[in-house]
Amino acid sequence: MSYSMNLRLSLASLALIASSSFAVAQTQEGAFLNSPQETSSELKYGIEALTTWRSEYVYRGFELAENSMEFQIAGQVALNNRDTIDVGLFYGTAASDGDFTEAAAFIDFSRNIGDLTYASTLTLRDYTNSSFKSGADVGGSVSWAFNENIDFKGSINYDTGAEGFYFEGKAGYYRQVNDDSYLTIDAGLGVVADYYDRNGIHQAFAKLAYTYNINDAVSVSPYLQMSLGIHDDAENHLLAGAYFAVSF
Repeated sequence: MSYSMNLRLSLASLALIASSSFAVAQTQEGAFLNSPQETSSELKYGIEALTTWRSEYVYRGFELAENSMEFQIAGQVALNNRDTIDVGLFYGTAASDGDFTEAAAFIDFSRNIGDLTYASTLTLRDYTNSSFKSGADVGGSVSWAFNENIDFKGSINYDTGAEGFYFEGKAGYYRQVNDDSYLTIDAGLGVVADYYDRNGIHQAFAKLAYTYNINDAVSVSPYLQMSLGIHDDAENHLLAGAYFAVSF
């Protein structure tokens, strides 16, 4: 896999997790992102604009809005063949009834060492007309590329708005369909500790996404997502959505 394709997949993955950070969603982040990159003394970078529609905005097992639209601009800089920095801005709003909005800015640092990728992230969020409170979310994660198609990831985040911790463990599967498209599947568990006064296993989740690269710069990714509430106060959710990404 070329560096340019790897960079595009990394940015798309960043947006899906923003959906992991922001709905994130969690995700489309798999072992294929850990393929070797070119070594060069020059910095490599990429920029991506992302538009997302989803029938329901579910974040970490909590429903925040129905029929939402999100817009994100993100950039990635490869400092060398193992260290990358991602930065971005995000804005989401309810597309139907309600005045829910979410604005966010984030920065991530990741280091790839063999089959392992270590990452740290800081996200600042501002909510209006939401059950969630504005604040900072700081976290770290470790991903292990089992092979070219399967990876495992564990993460821990502290959210100052929730005044609690969120833990997540998941497995990811990547399958190339042809030269222009691929499938990704994520499934895992989310655990909370004093997270909006909830404790214990909160949800089981799964996501199936199909990405089609219209050309080298434009891609579209429809997906289905499920959240199964395990905590007594958590609900079940089944939703559909789509990402439209343009890379520069």
